[in-house]
Amino acid sequence: MSRQWWWSLLLVAQVAQAQFVGFPVGPNLSQTTHTNARTAAVSLPFFDDFSIAINGRLDPALWVAGSGTYVNNTMAVNHPTRNVLTFDGANATGLPYKFDNQNAQGPADTLLSHPIDLQGLTPIDSVYLSFYWQARGLGELPDADDSLRVQFRNKDDIWQTIWVQKGGILNANFSYAYLPIRSAAYFHGNFQFRFQAFGRQSGRFDTWHIDYVYLNKNRKTADRFVRDIACRLPVSSFLKRYSAMPLKQYLVRPAAETADSISTDVRNLNGSFSGLKGQNSITFSYTLRNAQTGKLIQEIINGLPVGIPDLSSQFISVKPNSILTDTSKRLVLNSKFLLKTTDNDPPLATALGPSIPGIDLQRNDTISSQTVLDNYYAYDDGSAEYAVYLNRPLGRTTVRYVLNRPDSVSAIRLNVVPILKKLTDQSIIVQVWSNKNGKPNSLLGQKAHKVSYPTNRDDFVEFPLDFGVAVTDTFYVGWLQIGQDGVAVGLDRNNRREEQIFINLGQEWIPYTNFRNDPSLTFFTGSLLVRPVMGGKKTAMAVNPIGLVTSVVPEKSSDWNLYPNPTAGLVRWDTDDIKQIEVWNAAGMLMRRTENVSEKQTDLTRFPDGMYLLRLSNGQKAVVKKILLRK
Repeated sequence: MSRQWWWSLLLVAQVAQAQFVGFPVGPNLSQTTHTNARTAAVSLPFFDDFSIAINGRLDPALWVAGSGTYVNNTMAVNHPTRNVLTFDGANATGLPYKFDNQNAQGPADTLLSHPIDLQGLTPIDSVYLSFYWQARGLGELPDADDSLRVQFRNKDDIWQTIWVQKGGILNANFSYAYLPIRSAAYFHGNFQFRFQAFGRQSGRFDTWHIDYVYLNKNRKTADRFVRDIACRLPVSSFLKRYSAMPLKQYLVRPAAETADSISTDVRNLNGSFSGLKGQNSITFSYTLRNAQTGKLIQEIINGLPVGIPDLSSQFISVKPNSILTDTSKRLVLNSKFLLKTTDNDPPLATALGPSIPGIDLQRNDTISSQTVLDNYYAYDDGSAEYAVYLNRPLGRTTVRYVLNRPDSVSAIRLNVVPILKKLTDQSIIVQVWSNKNGKPNSLLGQKAHKVSYPTNRDDFVEFPLDFGVAVTDTFYVGWLQIGQDGVAVGLDRNNRREEQIFINLGQEWIPYTNFRNDPSLTFFTGSLLVRPVMGGKKTAMAVNPIGLVTSVVPEKSSDWNLYPNPTAGLVRWDTDDIKQIEVWNAAGMLMRRTENVSEKQTDLTRFPDGMYLLRLSNGQKAVVKKILLRK
């Protein structure tokens, strides 16, 4: 992670306006923690475009387990084909390599091949290793002191560095590396190669991506251009406003909630494909199925032919069917595109030259996605490329959702990202808000929880409410940051729904988009990985804003005013209605509880200076006030 970038974040923290601090993270299509039982060396050709990763995991026939890398299709920009492999400063589960040292630098993710049999070959056999690489993508640009390296293992079991790429240079495209193997020391029966990233070890920083790794003999410089047409970008959502929503909410207005089109794009990797007229035109099929039962909902057998120029891409799309007869509690839809290409056609291979002998290049001709209609809402695609937090304690963040019929919120799911510093001893308060004039208005319910991290990358932590919070039409869910250290929540940079985000550092809710054009602030586009879970619990008519759940009683600014604020210790009020007081510190710890209050004041003198939350209750309603203690 760049020191210059880090200091810019510290400077941002001094700004009085509400502002997100951001960290690059990454998606969870795989953790390379599988077991490997391979004993025999791999034979040439060695090829992986990461498109057939089983359950999102690396191919165990090619790679040694435990690399910490992850296969994904959302983290890179302008990648060659579907899926890339990403390197950063976190292990396979997403935890930092060094969680006790925010500035630790050193070896990060390492990708190691299984032994490869090069015995009997010589430099005259023209053995080359090639791959595409990119720094940053949608993550963080590696610093000039960071690097990605390729090393070869010689016959004396010594690793030698063959290729080094330094960070600090931004390029929106993938670059191509073509490495010859000429030394006799590498032509043995247990040759291996490895990629190794060096950078910040305290989280998912300093991101690198590779694709299309290819090792073979009898290669030529011209075989950079492979006769391969492939799927690339993720299939867009079946839904128009969301990426997921409750099935019962969808069925109220199915036509209005269904996307106008579902699309992906197709990439032509061949640099001389147009040399044979007409062969750069492909057709495709599309299916929409119930992923749970396999039932076919929609099928398009022959999409219109699409012409794809050399070394370029082209979108393909279909209009989805909004007529769903499944009315169970949960429905998972699978949208799939299948290309009809001539990647493996022997006559074309002869006429057009280089391909990859022994490799089925139709492996990347299929791409699919799932849309979940269950009991929750989501704007995100389930992958976080960044993590953001408000840069001040007691800041609030919410995301707006709009219902088709009244419902209730029973829990809030957050993608809590482990980065820089472990915060499991800190508290956050999840909250539900009503709507007025397009902004959060009244606090309807909340509950305090200790911070916890998901088991795997991009998993969600569910923070339940004790009772269902009744909501109608438009509502907001989010969290109140208690401690000094910001709790980082994932940001999906591929789905731009920042207009649904609202932040509050004091008494005013501000649309996050208000900061889009402010040159003094860092603006992060995307959708927060914040998901309200709907239904499943009875609603409650009373609240306990910290510790329990819900309030249907609006908090008015004139209710139970406390003064002075800031205070040197003594806090007063003018009402006789307050019967109980709880004092919570900025770390979310209960410092004192006073029952049967008889005086119109409380004394905080014995507590250290700082920000405190005072929960005031009369047994029927409760209100939380912020007090700054400054002696």
